[in-house]
Amino acid sequence: MAEQKNNNLIPRPPVVVVMGHVDHGKTKLLDYIRKTSVAEGEAGGITQHIGAYEIIHKNKKITFLDTPGHEAFSKLRARGAKAADIAVLVVAADDGVKPQTLEALEHIKSAELPFIVAINKIDKPESSPERVKKELAEHDVLVESWGGKIPSVEIAAKPGTNVGELLDLIELLADLGELKGNPDKSAEGVVIETNLDSRRGFVASLLILDGTMETGDYILSGTATGKIKILENFLGNPIKKAAFSSPVLVVGFNELPLIGDKFITEKIPFTVTLKVAKKIGELIEKSVESTEEKSNYVHLIIKGDVQSSVEALKESFEKMQFSPFGGSPEGGENAAIKVLKAEVGNVIESDFKTAIIGDALIIAFNVKIETAIFGTEKEKIPVISGNIIYDVLDKAEAIIKEKLKPKTTREETGRLQVLAIFRQEKNRQVVGGKVISGEIVKGSRFEIIRNDIIMGQGRIAGLQSEKKEVGKIEAGKEAGLEIDFGDPKIAIGDILMLFRKLP
Repeated sequence: MAEQKNNNLIPRPPVVVVMGHVDHGKTKLLDYIRKTSVAEGEAGGITQHIGAYEIIHKNKKITFLDTPGHEAFSKLRARGAKAADIAVLVVAADDGVKPQTLEALEHIKSAELPFIVAINKIDKPESSPERVKKELAEHDVLVESWGGKIPSVEIAAKPGTNVGELLDLIELLADLGELKGNPDKSAEGVVIETNLDSRRGFVASLLILDGTMETGDYILSGTATGKIKILENFLGNPIKKAAFSSPVLVVGFNELPLIGDKFITEKIPFTVTLKVAKKIGELIEKSVESTEEKSNYVHLIIKGDVQSSVEALKESFEKMQFSPFGGSPEGGENAAIKVLKAEVGNVIESDFKTAIIGDALIIAFNVKIETAIFGTEKEKIPVISGNIIYDVLDKAEAIIKEKLKPKTTREETGRLQVLAIFRQEKNRQVVGGKVISGEIVKGSRFEIIRNDIIMGQGRIAGLQSEKKEVGKIEAGKEAGLEIDFGDPKIAIGDILMLFRKLP
C-alpha cells in the first residue's frame, strides 16, 4: 500500500510565508506580486480576504500566505507543524536588522523552513545592503555573497525591482525541496480564516496541504463537521475540486472550526467514533503545547443579543493589552486576547464544544445559556454573563489576568561554579567545580550561565567526588562532572544551574 501511495506522488507548488519587521515592506512586496502575477483580469476580482492566494510565475504556481505572522502559521508553529514550505525574510536596506527581524528569524528556524533574505528598499538613497548582510552575519545568518548558504536578493518592492529574481529563487528552493503531494488521496490541511456569513452561514478558508477535495465531500475539523456545499478558489469563483497547496473557501460546516486547526475530508460521512477520536486527539495535542504558548493568549467566545453589542464587546476585548508574563502592558503581537467566535444568539452546545477544544472563556451578554446542555465537562468552562457591558468587561478582565499569571514548570536544585576544564571533545566535556548551592545529582539537566546570560543546556552523565563515582554531591564540596554534549564549550567561571521539571 505504501509503495502504491509513493507511486502516486507528484510535484506540488510551494507555500510561502513572508515575514520581517512591520515597516520593512512585507505588505508592499505581497501587493506587487499579487497585482503583477495573478492572471490578467482576475487580480481585480479578489473581493474577499481568505488568508492566502496563488500566483503564476513562469508557468509555475506559488501559493502565498498573505498575512505575515498569520495566526494559523503561528499556531501550527507552536504545535510543531508547518503551514509553509519556504519563508522570505524581508529586511529594509535603509533600516537594517531590528528586534522583529530577529523574532521572525527565530520563528523560521523553529519551523525548520528553508528561507530567502529579501533586502528591500534598495531604491532609497540611504540604503546599505552590505550593512544588512553584516548585521545578519552577526546573528549567524550568512548569505551566499558573504560566503554562506542562505540565498538573498536585493529588491525594491514598490517599483518591483528584482521581484522576479526573488520569485525565481522561490522556485529554485521548491525544486531543491522536491515537494510532493498525492492527488488521489482525500484532502487534508489547515484552517486559515473563519467567519459567519449572514447569507451563507459558516464559512472557512482552508489551505490544502495534501490530497484533493471536491464539492459533496464530507469534512471534519475539531468538533466542526459537515458536507462541502460550496467550494471557491481564492478569487471567489466556484470550483468543483481543488488539490494540494491551494487556498480555498468552503461552505458547509455545522459550526465554525478553529483557526489553525487541521482538517480532513472523506467521501463518506464521519462516524461518531471517528469524531470522538478526533476530538480526543485535538485535546491531547493542545495539552502538549509549551507552557509559554498556552500562557500567551486567552481565547474568548462572545455571544450577544444584537450585533452592535457583540461588536462593542469584541472591540473592547481586543483593545485590552496585557503582558503575557506580567509587568507593563505590551501591544501589537503580544496582545493576550484572541476572539475565536463573536456572534448574535444564545449560548448553545456548539459554543461549549468550541470552548472545550480552544480552552476558551465564554462571554454571554444579555442572552440565555441553554441549561439543558450543562454537563461535567462543560461546567469547567468559565461563563461570564450579564446585561451591563462594563460589568461583563470587569469580570472578564479579572479572569483573564488570573489565566495569564505565569505558571512554574520547573525548580532549581543546585548550582556549581566551574573551576577547571579537564577535557573537551566533540560530544563530551569533563569539568571540575564547586557546588555553591543545593546539590548536584547525576543525570540532572542544567543551564550554562555566563555573565548572567544563558548560553545553552546540558546533562550530567557522570559525577565524581574525591576520585569516586557518586550519585549526588552537596553544597560546599568539589565535584568532577562528565557532560554528554559538545556545544557550547563550557568555560572556567561559568555557573551550571541544575533544575528539575515539575509535574
